[in-house]
Amino acid sequence: MRKLAKAIAVGAVVVPVVLGGAAVASADSGPGYGKADNSATIYGGSSSHTLSGFKDGKAYFLKVSKTANSTGATGNATGSHS
Repeated sequence: MRKLAKAIAVGAVVVPVVLGGAAVASADSGPGYGKADNSATIYGGSSSHTLSGFKDGKAYFLKVSKTANSTGATGNATGSHS
């Protein structure tokens, strides 16, 4: 009985890992990572976005930030792709 329970436990762990690995290896589009931060106060506001992943089989990275207050506004962007 212990061997059967152990085999079921191992199978429950191994099958999702193998299937998940195959799905990741075949994926060629969609963001792999995304994060957004936004804030606003009476003194101003800021926004930042970071994205990275694969689209059409090519890697990309993008980071954008924007800030505004009573004395002006600024924005920065950095991006790359293969």
